[in-house]
Amino acid sequence: MLTRRLMVALVASSVGLAVAPRMALAQASHLEQAIAETKEAIHEGKRDEPASLVEHAVNALDHANAAQKEKPSEHIKTGVTHLKKAIKTAKHTHSSRRVARAVKHAETALTHFEAAK
Repeated sequence: MLTRRLMVALVASSVGLAVAPRMALAQASHLEQAIAETKEAIHEGKRDEPASLVEHAVNALDHANAAQKEKPSEHIKTGVTHLKKAIKTAKHTHSSRRVARAVKHAETALTHFEAAK
């Protein structure tokens, strides 16, 4: 009885160890996810979709803050500042000029995030 349980435990742990590294590699870093979300925010802003811009910028901000905690960087800090400005500028607006300003802030944030890589 004990050997059967031991065998099951060994098989389960070996499967877990075989799968875990692949799962870790499959997940992108927070900085890469922040870059991807910022690019999406810029894309939505250029389509004049301020609500989508804000949604993606907020997601990017969450990932950028996590990246800053993992590996502090002045570029990430500056990028976070510009993302916050983009969110504040685009939130609750339908003005094309404000959306364009928000896109500029998001583009500046993207430049800093890419420099932090």
